[in-house]
Amino acid sequence: MRNINEVQKRSIVKDYQQMETGNGRVKTGIYGLDKLINGGIPKGNIVLVSGAAGTGKTLFALEYIYRGAKEFNENGVYLSLEETPERLVQTAQNFGFSDIEDLLRAGRINLLRSEVYDLETLTNKIEDSIDRVNAKRVVIDSISVLSAFTDNQLLVRRTIMDISNMIREHGCTSIFTGSMKKINNGSELGVSTEEYVVDGVIALFHKLIGNSFYRSIGIIKMRETAHSEVLHPLQIVNKGLRILPPDLLPKSDNRISEKITRHYQHIRQNYSDDEGVILPLAEV
Repeated sequence: MRNINEVQKRSIVKDYQQMETGNGRVKTGIYGLDKLINGGIPKGNIVLVSGAAGTGKTLFALEYIYRGAKEFNENGVYLSLEETPERLVQTAQNFGFSDIEDLLRAGRINLLRSEVYDLETLTNKIEDSIDRVNAKRVVIDSISVLSAFTDNQLLVRRTIMDISNMIREHGCTSIFTGSMKKINNGSELGVSTEEYVVDGVIALFHKLIGNSFYRSIGIIKMRETAHSEVLHPLQIVNKGLRILPPDLLPKSDNRISEKITRHYQHIRQNYSDDEGVILPLAEV
């Protein structure tokens, strides 16, 4: 009979090797992102993509679902609490995902909209959609809307917990989008209700540097994986999103660039060590 310590040691080594090599990962397919999270999102995790209006949250979520179905043979459910499916299809096509309607007709992607006033049945609606297309990826855009339409925050939190638990039981890897909110010192964080249930937080920024606006992306936390700890430039192009090396952040006004960096570091400090494994990556 094997010594239990040896068995435990082998298990720990195996888990560590999987984390380092990127096994058990779900590739987002977004240009430049997967290498920042050591090969992809850990399978079964829920990631909150948080940002102000216009930072690219919906495009991020659409590309995640589209590339999953198109490139990785992973069907997806996209639940919008704001946009109609027709508008989402138009947005996707505007950014080069021209065959998204083919994926919809083939049952590879299910785009649906739900009214937020019926929180009690929302979980069942999402579960039915997952079962219908055998989804491996789920998007909810935007989870923050749930808090905006009711004063019953206990109901909102219970609904988010129920949805999250159901999604995990189905083995789906998911993206929730959410707005940012201001805190006392002017820094921005994702809505606190969502943060309790997600495994990772990715923040999108749109800041004025000099006389131009620039986009950037930062990995605030990501459980079970090494990840980049610096801001990266983010571009919206005709084929979706592109994440570039950090040294391409504009240097035209070092004071403003340093201010954004301090702002990002302050956000990360609001998460304790037990909320995510934060390790530097050699290549970033």
